[in-house]
Amino acid sequence: MSPELLADFAAIAPEMWLVGAILATVIADLFVGQRGRYFVGALALAGVGMALCKLSDGATGGSDGTAFGMLAVDGHAAFFRALILAGTGLVILHGLVFRGMEDSSRNEFIPMVLGTGLGASLLVASDNLIMLLLSMELLSLSSYLLAGWQRKERRSSEAALKYLIYGAVASAIMTFGFSLVWGLTGSMNLSEIGHRLALDVLGDNAPGFGMVMATVLVFVGLFFKASVFPFHFWAPDVYEGAPTPVTTLLAVVSKAAAFGVLVRFVDAVFLAGQEPYELLESLGWIVAVLAAVTMTYGNITAVLQRNVKRLLGYSSIAHAGYLLMGVAVMLVGDEATADMGRESLLFYMATYYLATIGAFGCAMYLANRFGAEDTDDYQGLAWSAPYVCGAMVVFLVSLTGLPPTVGFVGKLYLLKASWAGGLEWLAVVASLNAVVALYYYFKVARALFLRGEQTVVPGTPHKGLVPVIAYASLFALAGATIWYTFSDVLIVWAEASPL
Repeated sequence: MSPELLADFAAIAPEMWLVGAILATVIADLFVGQRGRYFVGALALAGVGMALCKLSDGATGGSDGTAFGMLAVDGHAAFFRALILAGTGLVILHGLVFRGMEDSSRNEFIPMVLGTGLGASLLVASDNLIMLLLSMELLSLSSYLLAGWQRKERRSSEAALKYLIYGAVASAIMTFGFSLVWGLTGSMNLSEIGHRLALDVLGDNAPGFGMVMATVLVFVGLFFKASVFPFHFWAPDVYEGAPTPVTTLLAVVSKAAAFGVLVRFVDAVFLAGQEPYELLESLGWIVAVLAAVTMTYGNITAVLQRNVKRLLGYSSIAHAGYLLMGVAVMLVGDEATADMGRESLLFYMATYYLATIGAFGCAMYLANRFGAEDTDDYQGLAWSAPYVCGAMVVFLVSLTGLPPTVGFVGKLYLLKASWAGGLEWLAVVASLNAVVALYYYFKVARALFLRGEQTVVPGTPHKGLVPVIAYASLFALAGATIWYTFSDVLIVWAEASPL
């Protein structure tokens, strides 16, 4: 085997460990059955842990910085792969203790989650249109099945059907966009596409209508996965109907994958070292307007929600708008501000990641123990579960963007990048939206602590080592949400994750 091929395999070692974990869990299920779900879960978590260890080795791939000529091996991919792998592991851990899932199907649930993580991990490293499409489909098909995992729940089946229909249409539109890109540039490689587009611009050949149409079609597919307005229709119903661990997976892993590949596509195709041109500037302003509309729509609609998972679903749409601010800065600014926009997006993704996994984990705990799903059900529960409810408030404060949580630093970083990129109006809109978010997030906190008769409500106790570990992870996330406010580790990591 040639050294180049060995380097390529070393670069995708994390994904190979995920494939091994999928095979191991499927085979183990044949022998241990549903009684051995903790053993199957341990195999999956071991595979995810090994994938993270291999990722930390820092393999560089071939001489051109790619694996097999289709997967980029760079700091940007490593950043998002780390978030995706860690999120996949936490979803598996929480899925083992989620009581809304049938024990007979819990073992099959685990390899499906691993498949979603595998697709997402490949997606953020894809440097080729074919690889990008295959990775997106692997991620999507697994997600469709997971959304309808609660077969006896009608809302779960409805969520899966809606997700499937919208997702199929979005994938078809994106695939058509890819075909136009290939037809116009003659290449499937993102860097080569950007190079040829740059040559056209340097030759005073402005991108024509075909390239504009191709860009729009590709963005439709990516914006759908990121739940950006107006391609967000699936998100609230799917978030509410899917099992809570699956909702966490969609809100964190799927969104991280979507923004990871979106940033790569924008950087490789449109920011390939050429001077700014009319299409690029127009695209930046369109993305900025979409960011403002998305965060405003998500926040205002979340105010009206009573179901906590649905509320967090609209909140996730709003945060997609915040993340899109970084993409807008990349497109409208110069090289320095473009880097600032990308780094602020990465840092905000990490802060959103911590708070969102924690918030959904706390919602799962309260649903498991008390059967509480609506804000009315949350009244006075803090007096029965003070520690988990306290952690929930920490996560809500971080999602709002208030100190002393890392969410405050994340929003501040995004506002600074927008201001430096000449999008002062977008920074003002984001600040006003934070005020709206404060209202509905603290509506949940108010229900937990300040409403009800303030008496202890009996609930179903949790016993065993695995539930203890699962709920301990919530306090670890809450601690990280506060600790990273006073540490520059995440900022340094984001700045040291170049494309």
